Amino acid sequence: MGSEMCIRDRLSVPQMSISLFAANEGFIDDLDVENVLAFEGALHSYMEREKAELVASIGPEGNYNDDIIAELRASIEEFKKTQTW
Repeated sequence: MGSEMCIRDRLSVPQMSISLFAANEGFIDDLDVENVLAFEGALHSYMEREKAELVASIGPEGNYNDDIIAELRASIEEFKKTQTW
């Protein structure tokens, strides 16, 4: 398998949750395919750096509730407006 699978295999539960949420909620729909992995990596870094409390609330259990959903949505919207990848 390619290096993408190796990277994917190392994602934490919160990182997987963030990636799946971003994809399911249409946050990557406007990206060119070749930019998706860069977006994902930058998003994970941003979330760990700026939204550590949210990442911790997801935790290794993959917690998911209305508050987490709202905060994920707002955080990814902010990321897309203020960050580059």
